Amino acid sequence: MNIASPEFVGERDDAWVPSTCALCYGTCSVLAHRVNGVVVKVEGNPESAIGKGRLCGKGVSGLMSHYDPNRLKVPLRRTNPKKGINEDPGWKAISWDEALDEIVAVLKRVRAEDPRKLLFQRTTTVLSARVPIMTFCNAFGTPNIGASGGGFHCGNGAHLTSGIMHASWSVVPDFEYCNYSIYFGASKGHSAGHASNSNMKLAADARARGMKMIVVDPMCNFAAAKATEWVPVRVGTDGALALAMCNVIVNELCTIDRPYLQAKTNAPYLIGPDKLYVRDPGSAKPLVWDAAANAAKPFDAANAADMALEGDFEANGVKCQPAFQKLKDHLKKFTPEWAVEITTVPAANIRRLATEFAREARIGSTIVVDGVTLPYRPVAAIAFRGAQSHMNSLYNFFAINLLNHLVGAADVVGSCLGFNPACHGHPDTGRPKYVPKPDADGIMTVGLWAGFHFPYPPPAPRVPRNMGLADLFPMVVSSPLMHSDDQESLWEKFELPYRPEVLFNWGSNMVMSIANSETVARSLASFKFMVSFDLFLTETSNFADIVLPDLGYLQQLDAHTSFPFFLCCMPGGMGDWSWTIRQPVLPPDGQQRSYTDILLELADRVGFRADYNAALNAVINFTPEYRLQGDRRYSWEEISDRELKSNFGAERGLEWFKEHGVISWPKKPQEVFWRPFVDVRVPIYWDFLVTLGEKTAAIADPRGLKIPREYYEPMPDYLPCLAHCCKTPGFDLYAFYYRDIIHTNSFTMENPWLDEAAQLNPFTYTIAMNADVGKRKGLRDGALIWVETEKGRKVKGRVKLTQGIHPEGLGIAACAGHWSKGMPVAKGKGVHFNELLENNWEHVSPVNLNIDLCVRVKVTLAEGS
Repeated sequence: MNIASPEFVGERDDAWVPSTCALCYGTCSVLAHRVNGVVVKVEGNPESAIGKGRLCGKGVSGLMSHYDPNRLKVPLRRTNPKKGINEDPGWKAISWDEALDEIVAVLKRVRAEDPRKLLFQRTTTVLSARVPIMTFCNAFGTPNIGASGGGFHCGNGAHLTSGIMHASWSVVPDFEYCNYSIYFGASKGHSAGHASNSNMKLAADARARGMKMIVVDPMCNFAAAKATEWVPVRVGTDGALALAMCNVIVNELCTIDRPYLQAKTNAPYLIGPDKLYVRDPGSAKPLVWDAAANAAKPFDAANAADMALEGDFEANGVKCQPAFQKLKDHLKKFTPEWAVEITTVPAANIRRLATEFAREARIGSTIVVDGVTLPYRPVAAIAFRGAQSHMNSLYNFFAINLLNHLVGAADVVGSCLGFNPACHGHPDTGRPKYVPKPDADGIMTVGLWAGFHFPYPPPAPRVPRNMGLADLFPMVVSSPLMHSDDQESLWEKFELPYRPEVLFNWGSNMVMSIANSETVARSLASFKFMVSFDLFLTETSNFADIVLPDLGYLQQLDAHTSFPFFLCCMPGGMGDWSWTIRQPVLPPDGQQRSYTDILLELADRVGFRADYNAALNAVINFTPEYRLQGDRRYSWEEISDRELKSNFGAERGLEWFKEHGVISWPKKPQEVFWRPFVDVRVPIYWDFLVTLGEKTAAIADPRGLKIPREYYEPMPDYLPCLAHCCKTPGFDLYAFYYRDIIHTNSFTMENPWLDEAAQLNPFTYTIAMNADVGKRKGLRDGALIWVETEKGRKVKGRVKLTQGIHPEGLGIAACAGHWSKGMPVAKGKGVHFNELLENNWEHVSPVNLNIDLCVRVKVTLAEGS
């Protein structure tokens, strides 16, 4: 294969251009075959660890998204001032000068009045857009940034807990060495998402090698279909099952990794009656009980092997216990018999699963990897959106992850791995480099992060000045309250000193991706001015005042598509690091322009380029010689070139990467299995939640927002979803959605090849119901049914009867049901699950604002079925 010049050379050329896919946030490396100015094929790039030369159906079909005749090509201005779901915007084509003049005038006014009146929403499908958009907002002066797509639903529990416990955005089994994995509502290696193509091969090889895989899920779907065992669980009760398993391991089997708990967690820290650490009067460091000295000592003044994990002690004149003793006693109430009533999983199965997990952990064993002797714990309990998409998302994920730490199976060989939380950098430059480090209490903080602040320690709550209240709830990753139906009431309670007036949207489809469209539409219509960067006219862009035609992934430039490495594209485990870029394979069509160029131009014309440069310096972390200077007007190409040279040397700038597409170097065991080499501890007892709850309540309670303190206890608990509290007769099913492997959120449903594949799949556009339950209700396969909530929200679709779903479950693939005329392929296909969801304070977690994604419903036969 000849890798020719990536530059477009006109009608006569034949080139394979290295770049990066953007059909999901897996961002696999690709080679695009361009012949005479037309891309005729897209395939995986075998030179990269990102995808490992493989490409899924979405990636292969990417050229159909690019060549869709419905792509936007000119800027559009709204002529109908009335905004609503069924309102025709009356689009009129305008020039770029007209569009930018109007936008600049609005931004100048808002920035002078109060820059916080601007909200910038982006899609999560293209993760690397985070840098130009976040820095634009920082420079403009607004804290109001939101991530739609998967953002509001996927990670308020998963990303936060993974950051606290693994210094990473998410977790995955160490496929190469793991022998026993339990998946709770996750599909790593079997569906779309995190390092999808890379993990598919790794997971397949692990299964072929003999890795036992248990899938806990209400539906026997992509992962469960390939599992050793499917454990059907009542929707939203994964955490209860995990707590019961923890209890069996600790109190029945007494099988724990004591040295790991002593040296690598806060299990030995003494806890007083106030549920907080007992601290040394002089140094303020947490105390442990030194069994050898029979005395309390600061945690860093005692040998780990001498630290007591159990017992009753007295220190500083107060009675106290080690955190592990607190946890051990706390877990006793979560018996398998208790869990049966909640999860429907038989007690014998719970005990068997816990016993297998503890036995397969091989506590105390070691293994040699690349000449380095390392702890070997070949078990992993992982979770993602399915387990954490509930009001109790934080405790659900905490409980599941706790299984790993009890047996020492965290970031060592064979265990539950964070996605690449430690990197020592390229051997030529030592960049990019980041490693977890301890805080003053010895507790781990991340080496690098993608959120607004580190997951631990959380900043102190304050009276909110963020429209999503994220500053009052610092455990939040993405707040759905930005578009809730009680937003004005919440703002009034906290005397928010402004109201959002301007909305910038980059590629997200909020009307479909948050909750019921009525609530989100009302929020969007309240903005005085809205700009949307889009490829197509979506349900959301139809609320805009100006729509700007963006470039697609075959036309964009992006210098860091695989970085940060701990996000969603770099596979965990041994292998290579790969830094990849996205580059233009094709020129703009019509008047399409890149959003990055537009943001830079807006910064220049509004007058904050110096602030934008400073923000980019802070986030990209250029080396001194490549830092952006003052208010100099750099192009995005120049910024990209400086970023690449900062990390890989002057000879490896943008032109080098355009030719090669990727630079790779070997991972080291000390990076992948970093935990034995880094002196940090993780908290199996979250004392900080207690203080956080007190401070949050002190602000919120007097203002009329009652904070349920049971969500701020230091140890995980089972707190039922609202759906589990429903007593209304007839509402006997739990509706939930799952991510369909064929599609990425709602975006790819406009792709005709993927739509054709989806129509061949009996589940993508239907409603899955247990076959026995369906028959009892008098339903036949394919019947048209209504699904209705207690609040009266309804969706209609055709039922697919199957034995592969829990008898109480009702599964709908997300996120179908488009109605925009600008997406005719997607229009009218499937069921819009999110129409069933409420979005308000009552339906979010009071600790991290995770929206509750399961809902109690009843099913009735539709007329004419």
